[in-house]
This record gives sequence, C-alpha cells and structure tokens, in this order.
Amino acid sequence: MKRVLTLVLPILLAVFALAACGSDGDDSSGSAESEHGDHPMSGMPSMSMPAGAGQPGGQEIVISDFKYTLPGTFAPGEEVTVRNDDTAEHTVTADTGDLFDVEIEPGATATFTVPGQPGTFAFHCTYHPNMVGTLEVR
Repeated sequence: MKRVLTLVLPILLAVFALAACGSDGDDSSGSAESEHGDHPMSGMPSMSMPAGAGQPGGQEIVISDFKYTLPGTFAPGEEVTVRNDDTAEHTVTADTGDLFDVEIEPGATATFTVPGQPGTFAFHCTYHPNMVGTLEVR
C-alpha cells in the first residue's frame, strides 16, 4: 500500500499542478470574465460583479479615458454598476441634490441606485469637473 501511495501521490500532484497552469490567459471565448479582466486564475481579488448580478439587465456605466459611457436609459430605482477602467479615482455625483454620489477606485467597480422617479439627471466627477454625463431614467 505504501508503494502505491508513493507512486500515485506524485502523479496526482503533477496533474493538479498542470490543471492549475493550464490556462495561458489568452481566452478569446468572449466570456464576461475575460472581457473585464477578471480571470479566475489571476490571483488578485476581484471587485467586479458577474454580469447581471444584482441589477436588472446588467446595466453598467464604464469610465475610460476620463469619459463616461452609458448603456442608454435606466429603470426607476435600478441598481447600476460603475466600472472604472482608468488609473485615477473618479466619482459619479448628481449635479443637484444628493440623489447619488459614488466613488470608484482605479480598476474597481461600485454600485448605486438610480433615482426612483423618471427624469434626466446631470452628473459629474468631483475630481475632474470636465467629466460630465446625463442619466436618463424612464
């Protein structure tokens, strides 16, 4: 029995090691994980949410090159993810009132709830006043 374990154990360890190293990170399958850089083998903790988790329709605002990209309109009270692809911290802050204000660290995501009433809501980045956008709630 000891001899069998001596032979089988190294083989099992080698199989597990090869399985863990089997992905070269060049995944072009188009999965949500590879699109957002959240490869499960990266070894880094991820702050991203899986597409559609906790948000109707999986709506996401993307910040890149110091610009906001919005997917279109939002439903009243919808939870939205904001992904910051820049190397600087940003915010999504309503121009009037305290309807929404969320900070997003570089390379991270954050969520907020859009206003519960229909309307058009201007917003900006408190750190970069030239960054502006409009949130349409219908």
